[in-house]
Amino acid sequence: MLTGMPPYYSKDREKLFNKIKTEQVKFHSYMSKNAVDILTKFFIKDPEKRLGSGPNGVKDIKSHPFFASINWDSILEKKIKPPFTPKLRSDADTKYIDPEFTSCKQMDSYHAGESLNDNENPFVGFSYDPNSQLDKKQDNQI
Repeated sequence: MLTGMPPYYSKDREKLFNKIKTEQVKFHSYMSKNAVDILTKFFIKDPEKRLGSGPNGVKDIKSHPFFASINWDSILEKKIKPPFTPKLRSDADTKYIDPEFTSCKQMDSYHAGESLNDNENPFVGFSYDPNSQLDKKQDNQI
């Protein structure tokens, strides 16, 4: 979101997953020191060492210098007006999403009733932890 491109990219699914698991992110020279620092900490491969995974959880993220100008209480209390509020016809309105994406054939999606065995599971090697401190609402919300 800071650069307009994802940190890892390949049209080949296997190559993309391999990049995510093995490559280091390259940062643009125009990115601020604080942006590079927080992203570096978010992209640590070991989930136990990632920013936000320690005993302070989301508090470590919210207190990072990248977010120094953010008043989290005002956001939680909805006192800050967003710079842009989309005008949607319904919850399913996609007019702000490029048709390049909305017209794509759905691929690589799990459908209810399907089984994923280890030979087919595209998430092998990824580190999602449903019990992670980031998933718990111990600190209200981000």
